[in-house]
Amino acid sequence: MIGKHKRILITWATWFIWSNIVRRLISEWFTDVHIFARDDSNFSRINDILDKIHVHNIDFWDIFQVNAMVEKIHPEIIFHLATAWASVGKDLITINELYNSNVLGTINLLEACKNVWFDYFINTWSSSEYGQKDMPMKETDILEPNNDYWLSKASATMYCSYVWKGNQLPVYTFRIFSAYGYAEEKRRLIPTLLSNYMNWTTPSLSNPDSVRDYIFIDDIVDCYLNIDKITWDYGWIINIWSGVQYKISEIVNNIKAILDSQIDPAYWGESQKQIEPKYWISDNTKMSKIFENTLTTFSEWLKKTIERIKKNPDFYM
Repeated sequence: MIGKHKRILITWATWFIWSNIVRRLISEWFTDVHIFARDDSNFSRINDILDKIHVHNIDFWDIFQVNAMVEKIHPEIIFHLATAWASVGKDLITINELYNSNVLGTINLLEACKNVWFDYFINTWSSSEYGQKDMPMKETDILEPNNDYWLSKASATMYCSYVWKGNQLPVYTFRIFSAYGYAEEKRRLIPTLLSNYMNWTTPSLSNPDSVRDYIFIDDIVDCYLNIDKITWDYGWIINIWSGVQYKISEIVNNIKAILDSQIDPAYWGESQKQIEPKYWISDNTKMSKIFENTLTTFSEWLKKTIERIKKNPDFYM
């Protein structure tokens, strides 16, 4: 595990995955944790531990502000997680803001960090950079993003690759797939299903054959806290996935079986927000080789979480 004395900088630590990383760091007695946040950030996920971390409001578009803050903190480990989420249409202003946040923001932060010595810079993006494939996705696959959002993320990843190769710096990208677990947004698939089935209501879903490679949040956090196992010869991209593909219908059937429910969901009750592939699974050989981790099974996590919700009904509801 990375040293508990390290100065750690995390960008956008208020969302689902990132808040879990912050909580683990605090629970493991890391004492020099800094986060970059926006003026309008929602701290509800980490509000109870804000007194244990250093919060800095910052505009990623402002290179001078980013440079000054990085110079002040002098981080040794950077978890770059900030991103602009978007349902981008053809509005030029919206698209400009998207690329400014995801691409220019990443460039500004990385350029600022190049001026100080750091141990690791972990850029965090998504498997959707790969686009649709018909076999397990590997780190060496050609990127084929199919919308502006994923294209902006792929562009930022390529810049990190450029710095890794050109400057010989420890800059790596974690491509995370469908994370699930504590502190998820209620509107996401698994919280939605649990809320419906534990309240004996019918969930409204889209395509039952939509597939995802799900990975439990604790398994993801373990990878971040063990980045000291990464060496140069592993390359600059690491897939953080389980290597197991589930259809929505299979997840539903898992939950129904555990709760002994006979309620069938209303499939096609929701419209699809994107083109859904028939095949979406990772090749996580590199992750397994580096971290040697034993991943949590979906059914194992599901049973524990259902028991947790029974004791604390406000967990998702």
